[in-house]
Amino acid sequence: MSTRSTARFVRYKVTSHPDGGLRTFVSCQSCSFVVLPTADIERATRAMSHHTATKGHAIFKRTTEDVAVVVLADTAEQERRAEVNRLEYRHLGGAAEDDAEHAQAGA
Repeated sequence: MSTRSTARFVRYKVTSHPDGGLRTFVSCQSCSFVVLPTADIERATRAMSHHTATKGHAIFKRTTEDVAVVVLADTAEQERRAEVNRLEYRHLGGAAEDDAEHAQAGA
C-alpha cells in the first residue's frame, strides 16, 4: 500500500520585523567595559572608540540582534490563505458579529 503526500511545497522568507529594530551589545575582551543593548549603533561605536583611546583596549565582542519574522514568499499562496481565513471566519459567524458591532457603534 503506497501513500502519496499531497503537501505543497511552500516557500518562506525571513526578514527583519518592521517594529523590531536592530540592537547591539558590546563588551571589551580585556576588561569589564560593556555597552548595554542599544538601538543607537553609532553611540556604541563611539563608546568603543573612546574606550580604546582611554584604556588602549582594542578588541571587543559586538553582538547585533534583530527581531525576525517569517513570511510567505509566494503572493499567490498569501492570497489563497487569506481567502481560506475569510471563508472560515464567515463560517464561524465572524461577519455577523462584526455587522452587529458596527450597528451598535453607529457605523
